[in-house]
Amino acid sequence: MIDLDSPPYSIIDLLLWFVFVVDYSWRFFSSKAKWRFILENIFDLLAILPLNAIFTVLRLGRIFRLARLTKLLKLTRLLRIIGLTGKLERKISRFLRTNGLIYILYVNIFIVLVGSSILSVVEEKSFSDSLWWALVTVTTVGYGDIVPVSLFGKWLAFLLMLVGISTIGMLTSALTNFFVKDNPDEQIKLDKLQDELSGQRILIEKQSEKIEELHRMIQDLLEKT
Repeated sequence: MIDLDSPPYSIIDLLLWFVFVVDYSWRFFSSKAKWRFILENIFDLLAILPLNAIFTVLRLGRIFRLARLTKLLKLTRLLRIIGLTGKLERKISRFLRTNGLIYILYVNIFIVLVGSSILSVVEEKSFSDSLWWALVTVTTVGYGDIVPVSLFGKWLAFLLMLVGISTIGMLTSALTNFFVKDNPDEQIKLDKLQDELSGQRILIEKQSEKIEELHRMIQDLLEKT
């Protein structure tokens, strides 16, 4: 049985707690609305509270510490895991909603299932082999262990490859938008930089026009002389 109070599991628990503290502190001090941040990240706050140290300092009695503190320690570890899981779940959910990626994945799953079903009938293969072929094809891996022979199967493979390539492009776009939206301050800086570059480009174009005009004037003067 794993004993969470003895090394190396206690060390892992301590490191996990330290990571939560650093992460929470960084996000807290970076946040402008402190109270709103606390309310939206209540599980993260509970996960980093040193409940064992608090009750030890208060000296609430040996029996209470032995009976209750053990449960609180286990609850604290559970809260840390819940906090991490909840945070990951929120990020994954937001990522899947970016650019409608969740619907693209649904379409991909539907096409893979339909394509594998059709191939199993047309090529007279087992559904498991057809499903494996469809997954390998749509991910553009192409191991080549299962190859369609009929013309219809080849066209189906071509369709799955197109779907896979399109999905990779959409996934890349969703990743870019996700990280940009996840850092709004960086997006603001990027927009300001783009505006400055646009302004500089306009100035350069105006200067170029003036230089060309001066060049024409010089040419006219040289021709007259």
